Amino acid sequence: MKKKAIFFIIAQLVIVALMLLIYKNMSLTSYINMSFFVGGLIVFSGLMIYIVSNGFFDLFTVSMRKVFTPKRYQEDAGEMRAPSQLLDFPVVPFFQLGGAILLGMFIGLFIYYFG
Repeated sequence: MKKKAIFFIIAQLVIVALMLLIYKNMSLTSYINMSFFVGGLIVFSGLMIYIVSNGFFDLFTVSMRKVFTPKRYQEDAGEMRAPSQLLDFPVVPFFQLGGAILLGMFIGLFIYYFG
């Protein structure tokens, strides 16, 4: 839990730094925009890792290796690992961190419209 809180604080610092870098001011709308981009990027990364780690691209990768590898290297290409074997770490922290950032964005959006 402590590790997740540290990552959340680091993400909020990145959001503030990007706000100052891109928008040159700190306002609620710039926070909403930047937290949408950062949270969306983290959730998208988690989704991509989830898709690749479940073996969605394994057949495609093996087929492309067979087609584009010269005959003298076919044996080496057959021994290469599939992409799903390379990405075997948990994706839940990506979804939790991205979801927390997007929740902060929705809270900011609620304050913007109803506050």
